[in-house]
Amino acid sequence: MKRIKYVLLIILLLITFNVKAEDRCDSKEYARLKELAKKVEFDYDYKIVDGKAVFSINAVNLNKDLKVIIIEDYYNEIYKEFKDNSTHMATVNGFSEGEKVVVTLKGYVANWCSGKTLLTKTIRLPYYNTNYSEEKCKGHEDFKYCKLLVDKKITLEEFNRQYEAYLKGEGEKDKPTDDKTKDNTKLYMIIGGVVLLIAIITVVVMQIIKRRKKNQL
Repeated sequence: MKRIKYVLLIILLLITFNVKAEDRCDSKEYARLKELAKKVEFDYDYKIVDGKAVFSINAVNLNKDLKVIIIEDYYNEIYKEFKDNSTHMATVNGFSEGEKVVVTLKGYVANWCSGKTLLTKTIRLPYYNTNYSEEKCKGHEDFKYCKLLVDKKITLEEFNRQYEAYLKGEGEKDKPTDDKTKDNTKLYMIIGGVVLLIAIITVVVMQIIKRRKKNQL
């Protein structure tokens, strides 16, 4: 009876070991999928609706072995998906200006690598600049707030303030900024401190040498 128990225990352990061994994503397969995920690239388009930009995100180099999604509710499995087609491209619509979109790329294969997160990519959408059409922007297209899309949304008051500062800076060349002046001051202080320290050490060493010579006489 004891032998039967031992045999059953060994069989149970072997089955458990095999299940655990199989319940793993093979490293070579994972590496292959990750390389596919790295090749997926994104860009965005937009259209103006009621004075605001509505963005769409495009994905290229999609692959049938990948599931490319934007997770909205992880626990309820609510997400938007870039579904691969014959062109290996897809578009997801309905994003707001200034939105940070995190795209998750997972394995989608018939093995234990399926569902594994391979990598994530973050897409930061810009703002549509309502000040772009201001008369002041004509001839000053290099001003950062005269661009059609900007990283920061500002009011007209802030635009005017930044514009005046921009005009005052025209024609100034090689003028050190406050930060550069501070950096130079710190550098000079460090150099002066080092020189002073060396001088003190030199004086101390010379005094020690003189004392030793007197003691030897």
